[in-house]
Amino acid sequence: MKGDLSYYKILGVNENASNYELRKAFCRLSIELHPDTTSLEINDARNKFQKVLEAYENLNNSNLRKIYDEKLKKELKNKDSCKNEKSVFNPLILDRNNYLVGNRRPFSNGEMFSLFLLIIIILTSLVGSILIASFSGRELDTIPLWLIQ
Repeated sequence: MKGDLSYYKILGVNENASNYELRKAFCRLSIELHPDTTSLEINDARNKFQKVLEAYENLNNSNLRKIYDEKLKKELKNKDSCKNEKSVFNPLILDRNNYLVGNRRPFSNGEMFSLFLLIIIILTSLVGSILIASFSGRELDTIPLWLIQ
């Protein structure tokens, strides 16, 4: 995988590929290229796997994909206008911190369920501690004992 390949060529998908097709291609390539499951040299497999991961992360996010497609069209337009000059195509490389701020993905169903369970557990613990304190005959102290003594 050369540095002049676009993310679409790295994943082996069409430019109009859906998120499902992107994920399917990523899963197939990650199984082939993961350093733990491939017969390639460790460093070579790691580099190829990182390129595939970067391509998938940028194309799976709709905002980043839109920016990348615009950059790709601009590069193709520049190549057509400058046929005589040798130009090297550099794929869009975004710092991970740049696109994490302000472009959060929505929570998945599993994450929402985990948050719901966490809130239920916290509320149940609070109500249970209040009930235990009231049934044991103790008053709910608003001032900690270590401050009184």
